[in-house]
Amino acid sequence: MNIYSWLKEHAEKRPEKTAIRFRDTRVTYAELYSLTGKLGTALNDAGIGRGDNVVVLLPNVPEFIVSYMAVIGIGGVAVTVNPTFTSRELAHVLEDADAKGLVLEEKNYSTYADIQDRCPLKAVVTTGEGGNFSRWTAGEDRKILEDMDIDDTAVMVYSSGLTGYAMGAMLTQRNLDHNSDLMRVCTGADDTDTTLTVIPCFHSFSSSVNMLSMLRYGGTVHLFKGLDFKELRLAVKEGGITCIAAVPTLFFGLLHHPDVQDLDYRGMKVILSGGSALPMEVYQGFKERFGVDIRQGYGITEATPVCAYNYRDPLKPMSIGPTVPGVEARIVDDEGRVLGPGEKGEIIFRGPNIMKGYYKKEKETREIVRDGWLYTGDLGYMDEDGYIFITGYKKEMIITSGFNVYNKEVENVLNSIPGVKDSAVVGVPDLMRGAIIKAYVVVDDPALGENDVKRLARRMLAPYKTPRKVEFVGAIPRDKAGKVIVEELGKGE
Repeated sequence: MNIYSWLKEHAEKRPEKTAIRFRDTRVTYAELYSLTGKLGTALNDAGIGRGDNVVVLLPNVPEFIVSYMAVIGIGGVAVTVNPTFTSRELAHVLEDADAKGLVLEEKNYSTYADIQDRCPLKAVVTTGEGGNFSRWTAGEDRKILEDMDIDDTAVMVYSSGLTGYAMGAMLTQRNLDHNSDLMRVCTGADDTDTTLTVIPCFHSFSSSVNMLSMLRYGGTVHLFKGLDFKELRLAVKEGGITCIAAVPTLFFGLLHHPDVQDLDYRGMKVILSGGSALPMEVYQGFKERFGVDIRQGYGITEATPVCAYNYRDPLKPMSIGPTVPGVEARIVDDEGRVLGPGEKGEIIFRGPNIMKGYYKKEKETREIVRDGWLYTGDLGYMDEDGYIFITGYKKEMIITSGFNVYNKEVENVLNSIPGVKDSAVVGVPDLMRGAIIKAYVVVDDPALGENDVKRLARRMLAPYKTPRKVEFVGAIPRDKAGKVIVEELGKGE
């Protein structure tokens, strides 16, 4: 069974069941199946088929799910990308992925218009007011469903890579099938459930835990395009929300925002935090005020993403939990030797959730996947009960609001700004976001100010990658190997 066949099954068994909620819009499984079939047929007629990559550059709107499943339904690969990407970032993805098509909001069409001569495509579908989505879904539905193999690539997720450039993690039908079933296995979620989906669906955490898990069971995906606490309050009180899987930023908001102070979460089947470490202050505040536990999980895009989850008792709040069923974990030292309980090293995983590899990046794939084990670059230890604790990161990476930002990518952009001689990027702890990005910058143009650096960087970087703080320094301290000495940054200035 491939993941597109889920829609067919639900359209036949529960055609009037709501598959998607979005503001005042309701999309039934019958309607979703029909729309995906029509869009898939139109894409196929445009010359897009099995093995072709189509970039989906959309926020949390019903068209995201339609496009995602339609591409998979014709045997193509849905390439999910952050809709806040700049033209520079989008051009890299389109070229690197050998993309044949693109789906984006009409209001963001200029992002592609600036690079369309450089990146010609067979199909450009636009959504929203003034878009052509309705024309792409107005034709016949031939139910084009390829006879796909379980190990065919279905989705490719682009995120910043260690090299400073985004790489596409290829996730197969098998990967997605395994991870989408974890909500049922670990929590008992079923077709009666509705998941609150605030995390963008292009994020592998949201697409797996929120979107695909509900579509697999025949449940309901309640989409939020942005974080509107009044809308969220209404959804929780009247919308039948039973599952909340989100990043710590949301739980911080639920704890402190005045519009959601009277909510009751005690009837929730799932309250799961992932994407970054959940601050103990947020966990304790939620427990004291609402009487429920937020259970921490862990994932990495290259593992589809879920690897561990605090789903069983006893709950250990600061742990990411034991591994989920079907997945193994080890802690290893720099030589690859397996370490014992309490010993700190790199966390590695093995299981049916591990990606096929990075698209066209064999060397980079071999560096991260060795003998079937995924080397995460995260440091930690495992206790006697198999619970995993994260203590740091081997890779130069900042996690902000659940998004990974690699230092090198931001530094490369900053160093390309006229007047900037050198830069170093670090994460500054932040209770709400986990961390915010701060840049230390060396300039040879005294007229270049903090706002200038932010503005020029924003032209080339998505908002979540753009430094929120800029400090000018005389030099960037580096060791003999050229690595930034973080603890010396800003001293003596």
